[in-house]
Amino acid sequence: MPADAPAAQSLVSQSLDSQLDALFAPWSRTDEPGLVVGVVRDGELIYRRAFGMASLEHGVANTPATRMRIGSISKHFTCLLALLLAEEGRFDLDAPIRTYIPELAGPGGDPTPRQLLQHRGGSRCYLDLGFIGHGLGLPPIGSALKAQARQTGRNFAPGEAMIYNNGGYHLVSIALSRVGGAPFEDLAKARLFDPVGMPATASVPSDHDITPGVATFHLPRSGGRWRRGLVWTDEIRGEGAIVSTVDDMLRWMAHLRARDRFGSPASWAQLTERPRYADGGVGAYALGLLVGRYRGLDIVHHSGGVAGGTAQMLQLPNDGLDIFMMANGARDADLPRLSLRVVDIVLADRVGPETPKVAADDYRPWLGDWWSPATSMVYSLVDQQGSLALGTAMSLVALPLERAADGRLIQPAGGLGEIEVAPGPGDALTIRFGAERETYRRLAPDAAGAAAFAAAAAGRYFSRDADATATIEAEGGALTIHTTDGLGEVRAPLVPLSAGVAYSRPGSLLAPFRTTISLEIEDGRAAGFRLCTPRTRNLAFRRV
Repeated sequence: MPADAPAAQSLVSQSLDSQLDALFAPWSRTDEPGLVVGVVRDGELIYRRAFGMASLEHGVANTPATRMRIGSISKHFTCLLALLLAEEGRFDLDAPIRTYIPELAGPGGDPTPRQLLQHRGGSRCYLDLGFIGHGLGLPPIGSALKAQARQTGRNFAPGEAMIYNNGGYHLVSIALSRVGGAPFEDLAKARLFDPVGMPATASVPSDHDITPGVATFHLPRSGGRWRRGLVWTDEIRGEGAIVSTVDDMLRWMAHLRARDRFGSPASWAQLTERPRYADGGVGAYALGLLVGRYRGLDIVHHSGGVAGGTAQMLQLPNDGLDIFMMANGARDADLPRLSLRVVDIVLADRVGPETPKVAADDYRPWLGDWWSPATSMVYSLVDQQGSLALGTAMSLVALPLERAADGRLIQPAGGLGEIEVAPGPGDALTIRFGAERETYRRLAPDAAGAAAFAAAAAGRYFSRDADATATIEAEGGALTIHTTDGLGEVRAPLVPLSAGVAYSRPGSLLAPFRTTISLEIEDGRAAGFRLCTPRTRNLAFRRV
């Protein structure tokens, strides 16, 4: 090595530090919550910083030792625990889940644990049903299993498609506890955290339990105020219960490379094996981890989100780069995007060109909301900073479309299976999700349609699967929908999109949880409606 090599390396390190410090500078403040970041390259810790406050209430700053919830990053831990118990012959990932949970007597017992862990089970999710029926109300322990067990419908038949589903992970957690002979929290500690040396990591089912060293999670309110963020259930488990530190998670990511403490090569291979869907496509969601490419480089990743907190784990398996970051309410901190910016900085000499955007201007006639009576689903095509993006069920979040290698216009598989958009007959669109390809017609709201919807929809409805009552009525000249399952309630404006379709627009903390409803008209009025969200399809309500 040349004599000046250490000095050159030091300059490179200083340059990286300054670039990364500049990236995270917006959160280096003492009056708002922030985030913690750790970066390892080729086994060497190259960046470890904390920004912002762990608690505005107590004036405590974040440090690299601060514990936070990592949300859904917990999922691949659950998958590894399942694979370890399968190695011992105590658990079968390919048997129906009712083998271990006989309470699932309906269609919710049909999927296998593997299908549930890959979000291909088709069952509805207790968390999403809760957002519909009681909002952010806190249900009693045991409600999650009861919600899953009472389902008579489902989003799709097992294996036919893919929709992100926390409820499936909850069911697998229950099954693992039963076959493992111990609470899920104890199994995770004994089989995963302790062998890797993660003393600050634990599976914590409730935010109402005091856990030392955990940052406060912050939700922004108007006027510069903040609200405390809490997990919406007291019984969260393999779907998102883990609290950890950046240091512990970097140790874990090192073990994801070494794989030397537990697990057979076959089990480790399954963890990142991409599933093949019924439409012939290959999914990005393996067992609790997303596998894909970024600017020509292989990546393995997962994000996590809780009320007032987010986290991101990103590993480049062939480039020696591990990135972990977590936030407790850092304003406007998009951790998945920030983690990719870290890749751009650290691997500046290796990253290739970015994926070309699909220009919204090229598809200007397609912009708007589209609905199919066959699926009751609403898709929206929007101009997102010049790129064409697709939203589902009037969600506030739309994801960019891409041009596939064969020329098709798709939203790549991720939180949902691949969605393909193409011209349809006349002025319609054809949209394919899973194995279903349907014609979608444009929704064009007008006063006459809104009046017709209000006249037909007014009344009271009940959903057995949600165990919830919905009341649609006019209040102060505006249409509202009030939903309750006895554990809480959600009241929101209902905005007609046509004479038979509308969407709810909750305010405040529930703003992201929009729903669409499609009326089923008989003799001039609605006999019922079908409710959809991005993760719930065709939930039936009947007039009472």
